[in-house]
Amino acid sequence: MRIRTIGILSLMAAFSLFVGTDAAEAKSGKKHCSTNHCSKSKKHCCKAEHCCTHNHNSACSVLWKRGDCKTELEMMKAGGLCGTMSGKGPITVFCPTDAAYAKLGKARLEDLKKDPKKLAGYHILPKKLMAADIQAASSVVTKEGESLMTNVKDGKAEVDGCLIIEQDIPCSNGVIHILDQVPVPERGK
Repeated sequence: MRIRTIGILSLMAAFSLFVGTDAAEAKSGKKHCSTNHCSKSKKHCCKAEHCCTHNHNSACSVLWKRGDCKTELEMMKAGGLCGTMSGKGPITVFCPTDAAYAKLGKARLEDLKKDPKKLAGYHILPKKLMAADIQAASSVVTKEGESLMTNVKDGKAEVDGCLIIEQDIPCSNGVIHILDQVPVPERGK
């Protein structure tokens, strides 16, 4: 009888630990990632449900939840930049919408996919810049070391001629600005 009681108590303790973990996760807003993609080596994936930094408010996660920036996230993933998008930061992300990518046409998009790291890296700054900071600057330098020209048109910031249509979207590792077009690095550099 005593062995059975200890077994039942052990099961109850394990169950309460499991329930307690779920309650703590729900309270903190963070979810434990239980997919095969997670590891201590910090493998990252640009899908919120596989974001293995346990940081579900990162730039990667915020953009995934929007639903209209999947092409950019695919470019980030193909370019190996998911760690940057899900990491500590601080970063600034200039994110074209799927509609902006569609304006390029299929042939141009396929051409850009040949070097996704160069394109996606052109959309990330290695520091946090709010729209007011961008408006005050004449240019900003990307993660890849390229310069993006900035401008103010009708009171709104532009980056390389692309209008920021949504600005200062917060994320845990920086800030996101949504663009109406796709900034493309100059060829031949």
